[in-house]
Amino acid sequence: MRRKNLTISFFLVATLFFFSANFSFAKADDLVITDDGGVILYVTNNVLADSTKSNVETKPTAPVSPPAPVKTVPIVPAHTESTIKINPPINNDQKIQVTVTTPAPLQQSGSVSPTKTLNPSSPSINKPPVPQATVVTKTVDQVVAKGAGGQTVFSIKSDKANQLTISQEEVKAKTSLPLQVDSLSHAISVPSSSEGSANPSRVSVLPKEAIQGVVNKGILESKNASNAQVTLTKDASGVNYTVDSVKSGKLFGVFSIKAPDEVQLSAQTGKIVPTPKTTILNFFGRFIK
Repeated sequence: MRRKNLTISFFLVATLFFFSANFSFAKADDLVITDDGGVILYVTNNVLADSTKSNVETKPTAPVSPPAPVKTVPIVPAHTESTIKINPPINNDQKIQVTVTTPAPLQQSGSVSPTKTLNPSSPSINKPPVPQATVVTKTVDQVVAKGAGGQTVFSIKSDKANQLTISQEEVKAKTSLPLQVDSLSHAISVPSSSEGSANPSRVSVLPKEAIQGVVNKGILESKNASNAQVTLTKDASGVNYTVDSVKSGKLFGVFSIKAPDEVQLSAQTGKIVPTPKTTILNFFGRFIK
């Protein structure tokens, strides 16, 4: 009896110790759009870390490459046109909800037509099923578009509530707009706010191209490009990038000063969009050298 009690006590102590260690487990879901139009869900399970602390200093170890995905779930086959709609999340859990819609295949001409019946009230016989669109909804960490060599063209994720981040290499653009991606062309667009409208506004200029375009036009200095804040918005003029940076120099060539600098660039045409605010900032910016 005593031995049995000791065994039970040991088991309870071991269980409490295990849970007190606060192990953290992570499950990462990436929705990947491949170069050939396929859509695949990659699921990676990984033990992050033990949250317990130690007073013993440990030597830094070499970075460990992330584990390979343990599971792949095909959503849309290659060479199939589909639309991936991404909505900004309503909370801060850094998860985004995506809806993948694959249109119904077109019926070929000459297909078997429904058999006519003498009694209109009776059901049709041998009536072929009407093709339906396929809709799949997933909650993921990010959406990644891959190029021909497997490199990342851009990614879309969320860092905070009511916001999405479009990343193209080192350049990031924040937006509160919903986005959608065409699986075949990888084109990003902003859905129309009108119900039933099928004319989204295409984002033809990606964030890195927007920054480079502003630099090439001589409006933004290349040394300030890395610290520029890029925001994607939509108004009556269309879908635009607003690039905010700080211009430093000497006012009238005498006084050292730092002043805000802002420019708006069309995400559809790549042209500069004049606004009252940018006109004022650019006017005073001429005196800073």
